Amino acid sequence: MERWFSRITMFWMLFLGEVQSQDWTKCSTGCTCDGNKMSATCNGLKNVPNDIQKDAKKLDLKYNSLSSLPPTAFHHLSKLTYLSLSNNQLKSLPPKIFDNLSKLKELYLEGNKLQSLPEGVFDKLAELKTLDLQNNQLKRVPEGAFDKLTELETLYLRDNQLRSVPDKAFDKLSKLETIILADNDWDCESCDILYLSQWIRGNGEKIKTSNAGYTDPDGVTCQGTMESVNKITKENTFQAGCPTTTQQMATSPASTTTTETMTVREKQTKPRMKIFQEELFSKASIFFCQVIFTQHVSLVVIHILAEIPLLHIVCVVRKP
Repeated sequence: MERWFSRITMFWMLFLGEVQSQDWTKCSTGCTCDGNKMSATCNGLKNVPNDIQKDAKKLDLKYNSLSSLPPTAFHHLSKLTYLSLSNNQLKSLPPKIFDNLSKLKELYLEGNKLQSLPEGVFDKLAELKTLDLQNNQLKRVPEGAFDKLTELETLYLRDNQLRSVPDKAFDKLSKLETIILADNDWDCESCDILYLSQWIRGNGEKIKTSNAGYTDPDGVTCQGTMESVNKITKENTFQAGCPTTTQQMATSPASTTTTETMTVREKQTKPRMKIFQEELFSKASIFFCQVIFTQHVSLVVIHILAEIPLLHIVCVVRKP
């Protein structure tokens, strides 16, 4: 009886193993699958396969010819922990393309033609540890783009066209260990660069070279110069055009009081200047008109001499 039970158990184990193996042998066209590692690697594709195994944990789509992605391309792959779309021809991403990938830990998007990122495109990737966006054409990063990535350890932004990043762009990345920012168009003549400059000064050990091997906070340089972004401050670069630290702290009572005081002063100063200008113009016009009418100069001559149509009206109104 015991021997019979062992044979049945072995049979079922072999059968279930064969079923699983058969599932993974039905790999998508253009892909190779590894059932043990639950991974699929695809080459020579122009479109994302729609029959990738649902229990796949790794999907490698790098070095294909993907130019666009369906909005739900990966929504059935909720177990993915690794996704590479590197070195394709992607120009944009659908807004909710990664929404079901809550277990994803590595996302590689480098080597595409991305010019922008949709608002909140990474918000559902709460377990993400590596995000690679280097070697694209990104001109800006949306506000709050990385705020939900509280587990992120590595962020690659190298070799894009970024001129600045939004205020507090990296403040929520408490576990960040490595960030690569070199080879962008950092605009050090703009006030917007001040946040990045200050952030680099406070997180110098996280700023790495292109190979992520060496710390190099001075390697992030201004566009057109070799000056380091972390050397840029309001005091040594800008004049009155950039907001002070006090003005930036809009939530503090002290800064609010300061702002309100400045506003009141401006309101008090500008009317006085305006009144002075009006009075000066009024007195000058009266004097000029009196001279004109005393000498019996016609209004036609006034137009010719003054070449100011408004003077005609002023003098007509003030004519004795």
